[in-house]
Amino acid sequence: MKFRRRLSRTAVVAAAIVLASPAAFPEVAAAGVDDARREVERIVDELDRLHTQADILAEDYAEAVDQKNQLDVEVAEAEQRVAAKQAELNSLRGDLSEVAIRSFTGAGTDVLGPLFSSPTQYGEGLQRDQYSRVALSVGTTTTDDLDELIADLDQEKADLESKRAQVEALTETISEKQAQTEQFTAQYVEARTEAEARLGEEIRKEEERRAAAAYAEMQAQLAAEQEAQQAAQQTASNSSGGSSNSGGGSSNSDSDNSGGGTSNSDSGNSGGGTSAPAAPAAPAPPAAPPVSGLAGIAVQAAYGQLGVPYRYATSLPGVSFDCSGLTHYAWGQAGVYLPRNSRAQAAATPHVSPAAAQPGDLIFYYSPISHVGIYVGGGQLVHAPNSGTVVKVSSVSWDKVVVVSRPG
Repeated sequence: MKFRRRLSRTAVVAAAIVLASPAAFPEVAAAGVDDARREVERIVDELDRLHTQADILAEDYAEAVDQKNQLDVEVAEAEQRVAAKQAELNSLRGDLSEVAIRSFTGAGTDVLGPLFSSPTQYGEGLQRDQYSRVALSVGTTTTDDLDELIADLDQEKADLESKRAQVEALTETISEKQAQTEQFTAQYVEARTEAEARLGEEIRKEEERRAAAAYAEMQAQLAAEQEAQQAAQQTASNSSGGSSNSGGGSSNSDSDNSGGGTSNSDSGNSGGGTSAPAAPAAPAPPAAPPVSGLAGIAVQAAYGQLGVPYRYATSLPGVSFDCSGLTHYAWGQAGVYLPRNSRAQAAATPHVSPAAAQPGDLIFYYSPISHVGIYVGGGQLVHAPNSGTVVKVSSVSWDKVVVVSRPG
């Protein structure tokens, strides 16, 4: 369904008028502003939905392409193994044929015929039986090698056919994902273009408001985590100091009182002292991995691609990028390899708290993960957002963040 059919043109125009100048219409200002804002929020929600769906499909497509590329490599390797095994088998058959010639010269074609014919004429089983009779008659166990080679070759061929079938299935999947991605991307671009033409400023304000609210929440989370960490450290310090004092008191009692003093100490400990032991200190949260010294290089590499158009499944400096293609390139410039799609990048790099994000960290959106950018500090990231846009600096949508990771 076209986006324009879902939007009421009258409501959109009314929203633009009321939000732009509520004082000009005092009779509808109170209710009109609320209705208009709800309309803007609905439009932004719909744009988010289309954007998210397009990103998920694009990431599914990129993931399928990566899998096919890996399978293509595995198929090529399997073909090489099959060719090597076949050559080895042909060589061994030649050796056995020479044995047969030496042993059965003059025996006639009835005995030797299957050995010098193609496997398709007699079948490998019959040839193997004939080789066995030849080998046994001259006291050799070379047919064991032959059997092992044939079994290995059969397994390699089966593995090769399985991988070829997977490649064929993935090729179909890629075509489907590509069509779906293009469809949803076109829907999003059309919806975004139409909405911005009517309510561009209000949409921008609403998106900025949401980003600011999410950033404030993240900052509050950071403050809470820091406070909890300081409290845990203080508790651990107090507990350590108390244990030291208790040990010193026991030592003094033993040295000052050789008899009754010890008895009094024992009776005192058996009373209230042991019935209320001190609670163990809460463990401090695990420390985040240190920021790599290469992070600055990755950030500058990302900045260097500002303005480059978005195109899914590409990583071409100065030409086009998708989101994971940009992060793959930027960290690659720093000498750090990242997988080619965002889900694999999230799986391959250590995670940190979003509240602890530092420049160079990767910011991942949505579940399943389908977007990534490079954090540059100050609540902003460099990313390749979607079709119709370019690599740019944006405020982090912290409400969409599911993972923050630290390469390097």
